[in-house]
Amino acid sequence: MIVFALLYAAFAAVGLGPLFGAGGFNDATFGIALVIAIALFPFTAIVLTMFSHIFLRARRGRVAAPEVARRAAEPAPERDHFDFAFAAWNGIESSEAVARLSRRLHALDIAHQFTDGQISVSEGEVRWKVAPVVGALRIAGWVEAPNRETRAMIEAAVEEFLIDELGIALEKLAA
Repeated sequence: MIVFALLYAAFAAVGLGPLFGAGGFNDATFGIALVIAIALFPFTAIVLTMFSHIFLRARRGRVAAPEVARRAAEPAPERDHFDFAFAAWNGIESSEAVARLSRRLHALDIAHQFTDGQISVSEGEVRWKVAPVVGALRIAGWVEAPNRETRAMIEAAVEEFLIDELGIALEKLAA
């Protein structure tokens, strides 16, 4: 707001100063000055938007260096991919199935993020993501965990939700 006010004052001084200097303070110059002053509001907003990277400094998020160093030093966990296809006769689109899975995770108090139609879960060393496949009746995802049993358990839980709770007949595809 301060940057906008300062920029507006600078434009007003440049635009109105010569007007009153040349024509004095009379009815004609006052009318023109009023029009210029009103027109400077959107003009200032446009200039501020165009050059916001110069006028406004973005706050940079702090990255915890020890966490980054720890992740770089540790070996990457194993990642398994999965892909489920289902029939259209049940009336559920893949994006709706993922949204319902998110609601179910919320009901079970499982911390997750549901953004842009994708579910992301990160809990300790275990991370997984599920997303609908655009233009197909498929759901794809991956699971990262240190051991194979954990990865298989999470994949089976997603499959069980789709089959038991949504009544979807699945066909497992090779990832």
